[in-house]
Amino acid sequence: MHTGKGSLVLRNGRRLPLTFQFGRNYDETRAGHLLCDTSALDPALLQDRLHVVCDDGTAIVVAVMHSSDRHLAVTGRVLAAAA
Repeated sequence: MHTGKGSLVLRNGRRLPLTFQFGRNYDETRAGHLLCDTSALDPALLQDRLHVVCDDGTAIVVAVMHSSDRHLAVTGRVLAAAA
């Protein structure tokens, strides 16, 4: 399990702080959970591809598979890594 902190970037540019928990890394593919407070969001904001920016600089485009007010189950792929 790979864990860390970062932010969820919504399509309107808003950033939400989060803690991520990803299972094994399969090349550039990631799957896991984003722990963040989504209770004040319009659920429509979660239907588009979202971006996770990790504190180490890694950017991941994610699709939400399941959501609640406190976590998102996601799958995605790495866009860039920190140099």
